[in-house]
Amino acid sequence: MLARRLCFAFALVACGSPPLPHEPAEAPHALAEAPPARDPCEPVDGKPPAPVTGNYSGVLKGARCQPEVLAIMNGVAKALGTGCDHCHDEMDYAAPSENKRIANWMASELLPRLSKRAGGGITCADCHADDGKGKAKILGAPRSRTRAVEWMTASLVERFDAAAGGPLYCKTCHVGQLGTPAFQAHVILTEHLPPRPPASPGAIPHADGG
Repeated sequence: MLARRLCFAFALVACGSPPLPHEPAEAPHALAEAPPARDPCEPVDGKPPAPVTGNYSGVLKGARCQPEVLAIMNGVAKALGTGCDHCHDEMDYAAPSENKRIANWMASELLPRLSKRAGGGITCADCHADDGKGKAKILGAPRSRTRAVEWMTASLVERFDAAAGGPLYCKTCHVGQLGTPAFQAHVILTEHLPPRPPASPGAIPHADGG
């Protein structure tokens, strides 16, 4: 009980005040520079890649060729630690599903409204594999309130800002601060999001995990 009270108090402090500034961490010295990833849309043996076969939005909006579609999908599956059947009916990959709907909402609505403090594009792996282990349910399976408070306050608001400027607070997405009557726990597939930055393009997923 005492641990829960301390966790709840910590969450109120973290959600009610802006995150403290951090000194940039010193990057470890690489033993050898990794080769750049091959562009999946590069010609192979002089032959151009197969063109995109669908009219995609959301996760696959930025796909330029069919090999890149597969690369993006493989990156998403790795980041979530799942197989294709987590989102797809393996008898009909094009069929709609609730997990597809959520993934496309995240790519088109959530990601463009966030910016990573460390810089660079945001991928699925930034949240779903932030500890190096891909998982679909980052807040616990089943969802844990304690885990949700811990992850939101110690990870999300520490590593991301609103793309339009400024830090994230509980009320940025949950309408009210944690512990107040205005607080709404449900965010997925809602419009409870930070504003888009001016003239922001849609999210363009990356082949490395989102």
